[in-house]
Amino acid sequence: MMNKDKVIQQLEQVGLKEYSNAIANWIFPTAQLFLNRISDYDITLGRSKVGGTPDLPEDLEWPRWKEYDMTFISQINLADCPQQLSLPRQGLLSFFYAVKPMYVDMDFYNDPSTCRVFYFSPERLNKLKRRNAPSSLTESEKMKPNEVIFEANLSVPASESAYLESLGLGWNGNIADFEKYWRLFLPSWNTKGCINRLIGHPDPIQGDMQVRCELIYGPSKWIEDNNPESRVKVIQSALKWRLLLQIDSEEEKTGMMWGDVGRIYYWIHEDDLANLRFERVICIMQCT
Repeated sequence: MMNKDKVIQQLEQVGLKEYSNAIANWIFPTAQLFLNRISDYDITLGRSKVGGTPDLPEDLEWPRWKEYDMTFISQINLADCPQQLSLPRQGLLSFFYAVKPMYVDMDFYNDPSTCRVFYFSPERLNKLKRRNAPSSLTESEKMKPNEVIFEANLSVPASESAYLESLGLGWNGNIADFEKYWRLFLPSWNTKGCINRLIGHPDPIQGDMQVRCELIYGPSKWIEDNNPESRVKVIQSALKWRLLLQIDSEEEKTGMMWGDVGRIYYWIHEDDLANLRFERVICIMQCT
């Protein structure tokens, strides 16, 4: 298990002491989700799971993107989660993604509304019903059910992230120190096997996602070419975008592969998370 003091010590040992205080503030609690393939009937109503059929209020309309019904991805009963996560202690989060049009609709990758996340307060949990997916979804567009085992840990910012770039570390900044950071944490990012994660920092495949989120929903819709001040402004705002959920291509358990052995990442602005607003969640897919 990662230790915050040890991380700071490692940063100092490789010559990154000047950044250690800032990075220490960004060592976030996380929970890795380990999946166990079982029957949906063996997962109690309202319990955490990945795939299967969701437990939803009867009056909730099944989410859609355009004319496509979305695929149920996961539900997280917050009472199941490690307590140190920056989430409410009770309630249920339910995650959906528009799997069906991923490879057939040209608008898919430019539209942030291809996912939905719902939060059901503790008072609403006794009104949940297990809901079958719409008949429009084929078996390949539905995820197989898995129970979830949570393992608490800490996580450090990915090397390609708004966090590091805000410190001047990156391909367009101090490359020497950037490479020191990258090499220091490379073993943890090269963890073999699938990585499903709740809160914390992502395990990216194709680089930073925070800036993309900020450009989608923030006041700036692009970064002006050759304007360092414009980029600094966007980077600072992008720091407020936080990973909410990461789901890997665990095809043997869920029956789902994201692109070419990729992952999907749900992102939320920290102000929205603090106020339990999930209307602006963005889901990004990355693959090899």
